[in-house]
Amino acid sequence: MLLIRQLQTYSVLKLESGGQIPAIPANTDYWSITITDDERSLVCLTADAPVSGVAERADNWCAFRVAGTMEFSLTGIVAQISGVLAEAKIGIFVLSTFDTDYILVANPDAASAMAAWRTAGIEVLEPLHFTPTLAFVDLFYEIEAVASNSREGKTWAPDYPHEGDLRVSALLLAGGDPAHVDPPGYFQIRLRGSGVAVGGIGFKGEHVSEELTAMEIGYALAVSQQGQGLGTQAIAGLIEIAKSRGITKLCAKTDLDNFASHKALTRNGFVENSRSASGIWWERSVHN
Repeated sequence: MLLIRQLQTYSVLKLESGGQIPAIPANTDYWSITITDDERSLVCLTADAPVSGVAERADNWCAFRVAGTMEFSLTGIVAQISGVLAEAKIGIFVLSTFDTDYILVANPDAASAMAAWRTAGIEVLEPLHFTPTLAFVDLFYEIEAVASNSREGKTWAPDYPHEGDLRVSALLLAGGDPAHVDPPGYFQIRLRGSGVAVGGIGFKGEHVSEELTAMEIGYALAVSQQGQGLGTQAIAGLIEIAKSRGITKLCAKTDLDNFASHKALTRNGFVENSRSASGIWWERSVHN
């Protein structure tokens, strides 16, 4: 079983009886209203919570999504998750959707909840960034398994890790974890809904030449996942991470005939800086 921690903070609200039902905010990531004969309740992101028409509210909740899509015939999933926390005396709030379940835990209890789940054999991912369909997880979360391609018990695409992931992981380990810093510079790319690892992306270090000085990026995607726009989305996510870290310029190098990467980069605002027999250098100002 795999749980995926969500990045935002959630609120649980009891709405005033007979009041107007609040409209769903545009582009929200979570909005769940329940209406019974004697109550109206709303669970939403704290940033989206309405101010008027609220009778009671409880803020500062952290949410964990059960990865994947669960068949209605499956039993005992929530019981297993909640049972572990009951033994640890940690309270929860559970919401079910058509596809899956969300487990809400008070933010002060989140670290203890994750520790209890992991002790019980439940895997918990802690993404550092989300795009619409991807999650960015610190590569060092399971770097030794990636470097040795140890697949047993892993939530990986059949052809992950890619050769590039194997090479990067092995180099980082051989170098004494030079990139294992806070914040991390290398990420596993996982599907946001299922948690399946499909590739890697990260900052390779500053590139300095007569023609170009910028932070170099690189990425690799499992062949089975290519042609779906995931590379374009992964680069877009890394650009957002670069913005948050004050990086002002990015660059990347591709083979001359890697047309898929050419498209992914140009769709994200990269332009050609130079080319030679060894490949093409691309550049992009982060704040454009």
